[in-house]
Amino acid sequence: MPFYQYSVKNNQGQTVLGTLQAENSDAARVALTAAGYGVQMIEELASNQPRPAKPKANSTAQHVARSQAQVTIRPTPAVSTARVQAREAPSSAPVVNTIPAGPAKADTYKTKYGSDKDLFFLFSQLGSYFRSGINPVQSLNDLTHRTPSQYHDSLKHAGQVVSEGGRMSDVFEKYPYLYPPDVIGTIRAGEAAGFLPEAMDEISSKMELSHRLKRRLKYFNIMFILTVATTPIVLGIVEGGLKSIKEQDTAGGSLPVMPTLAQSVGTSFIHNAPATILIFLGIWGLIAWFTSMPMRGFRHKLVMRTPVIGGRAQAESMARMTWAMGMLSKAGLSPQQTFLLATQAVPNLAMRDRLAEEGNRLTESDKLSTALRRSELLPPEYGNIVETGEITGDVPRALEHVAKATDADFQGRNATAVTSSSFILYGILGVLILILSAWLLTKWYGGLIHTILPEGLISPYPMFLSIM
Repeated sequence: MPFYQYSVKNNQGQTVLGTLQAENSDAARVALTAAGYGVQMIEELASNQPRPAKPKANSTAQHVARSQAQVTIRPTPAVSTARVQAREAPSSAPVVNTIPAGPAKADTYKTKYGSDKDLFFLFSQLGSYFRSGINPVQSLNDLTHRTPSQYHDSLKHAGQVVSEGGRMSDVFEKYPYLYPPDVIGTIRAGEAAGFLPEAMDEISSKMELSHRLKRRLKYFNIMFILTVATTPIVLGIVEGGLKSIKEQDTAGGSLPVMPTLAQSVGTSFIHNAPATILIFLGIWGLIAWFTSMPMRGFRHKLVMRTPVIGGRAQAESMARMTWAMGMLSKAGLSPQQTFLLATQAVPNLAMRDRLAEEGNRLTESDKLSTALRRSELLPPEYGNIVETGEITGDVPRALEHVAKATDADFQGRNATAVTSSSFILYGILGVLILILSAWLLTKWYGGLIHTILPEGLISPYPMFLSIM
């Protein structure tokens, strides 16, 4: 087989030169991409040209050693195996296509919660940095000056680990309150197959859409809290007003109007204060419990059963997964590795667990089209498209078509969810306001009748007044 001279970038942003033996240039590119490098140049060496001598390191470069690593690739029409010979720093261990494992779950840091808006700005900038070729360590350190304070430690930590040859995804996984699991999975897939800039852009795009939806829901939350908060105030005014009328009636109207009213309303507030405080503490505790980190899995299961929002969540999950599969398939990974790595990019944890179970059932002889059909989460036509790609030897292009179709479905469902969820939630809020208003008006007019009308006029209407 011929030899090829190449220039690539490793995960630290450093340029690596070397030679590679493969059947053709496409096979060489696949082997380098699968090994986690970003390919810059590949040139075939002439048969009579001697293999290049090892260049001398300059005074600022670290000591590097030439090593030989066997990269095994799933057979394709173009290539079965390729032998890579490269200078790496600082490790010379063999590179093998395996599913990367994250840190121990106990090794995590508790911080303030991050937001989709913050992640949109953060990863849009990271994508720009990585596309420009700036060293990842410098990129992460620079962003500590342009991000909210809760992200500073994680970015500095990631810069330190990456400078030592570690993975950025492993560091971010230690900060679960800042980086959701799907963000970690997308970054990990990009690290494994060499498409980090595209992974950053994908995260940024989806976080922007998520932020827009949550912003609409935030307005509903504010209106709901205001409705609940004003109810005890109006109730205190109603009860205090009725009490002041009764006191004026008893005193023959000789009491000062405003001081009597103010005193009666204040007494009503004090009387209702314990119950009001308990209600607000109960609501706050319920919200804090429901939005806590341990309840994340339950929330995602509940979302899948929610009308409109559940369809959006499923469409988003499949759009993210098919996009990741398309990018990973270009690196020459096996179907099982491609499927499992793509599963980690799924936002909904319930969907993620279901797909992971399907991925673990795959064997080296199974195909991606088989796994997609068995999951029953996509129309059968999508599995047929992937199967055609497997027959013709162009799986990445087939998955690209599927990814475009699933993304179009997600965009449509997202637009529907934004409109429908607002209509449903504000409709529920409107019904709640009508019920509270009817109750307060009934209490006011019922109390007014009890206070003003003589006993003889009240007695014929015991049932009506009992409702008041």
